[in-house]
Amino acid sequence: MLVEAIHGEYRECRIPGLVRTGHGTLLGYYECRDSTSDWARIDLKIIRSTDGGESWETVLLIPGEGHTLNNPVMIVDGETVHFLYCRDYKELFYRRSSDDGVSFSETRDITHVFRAHGFYNAAAVGPGHGIVHKGDLIVAAWFSENHDDPMAHRPTKLRTVYSPDGGETWILGGVVGRYDLKDPNESALALLPDNRVLISIRHRNLKRKCRVFGYSETGRADWYSVHYRDDIPDPVCMGSMTSAEDGTMFHINCAAKKTRTNLTLRVSEDGFATYRDILVDEIAGYSDVAVDAQTKTAYILYERDADNGGLYFKKLNYAE
Repeated sequence: MLVEAIHGEYRECRIPGLVRTGHGTLLGYYECRDSTSDWARIDLKIIRSTDGGESWETVLLIPGEGHTLNNPVMIVDGETVHFLYCRDYKELFYRRSSDDGVSFSETRDITHVFRAHGFYNAAAVGPGHGIVHKGDLIVAAWFSENHDDPMAHRPTKLRTVYSPDGGETWILGGVVGRYDLKDPNESALALLPDNRVLISIRHRNLKRKCRVFGYSETGRADWYSVHYRDDIPDPVCMGSMTSAEDGTMFHINCAAKKTRTNLTLRVSEDGFATYRDILVDEIAGYSDVAVDAQTKTAYILYERDADNGGLYFKKLNYAE
């Protein structure tokens, strides 16, 4: 199902995120770019569906006003939807919704969280969505440290950003990595059945074109067993994860090493020791997934052909 076609002033719509609230409402969000560049003039759009993705309405369009608004991320925490996004890969902003995504609060600047990293020429949260773990709101964040090129997106370090008090304050977490993990950046978080935090990492070690997994007891710091998952190939693209209330876990990414093709949803009941593969689409790019455990439905918002086809939505029964 085509959700957003390319039209009017926008050259492409990219970097989709998707969450499902406790009321069953789906909230999608993404960048609307005036060119194909990551540094294009970019607006952000939030769309909302109360019928399982059969129809959508635009809730909010945040104008970039000539700036690059990038990497929108949402976190669902009970009745509150938290929303973070960046401007010009330098600044970080926060809003929230208390009415199931119908409206959002005024913007609050929380760039101090990024500045706690020290020098960076570019930084961003997400993309995709964040998690709630033991009361903390947590999102992944990457930082480029290039002294020569202010627009470069590497070399990078990977961290998390978290809030221990429902979005009132935000804190920078510890570095995630290992000696041979080259330029880790856009990463996803999910809760394991034993309530540890799992991170799935995109990176640029081109000799090992696959996802990298790591674990933390808190999601704040102290990441361990950071290891390559050669069984989950990745063409250096964004991937996403989520967890259902019954402990079932989901990982979605382009399951090819050379091209952004074969968008695959992996479903696991044992923390990805084993899993089942479901092909979502043969052509794809960035994607995000939300689930309804009661009906065994997975909802997927994804790039199918960013230059020509816009963003697509698909739902499927993951138990079949």
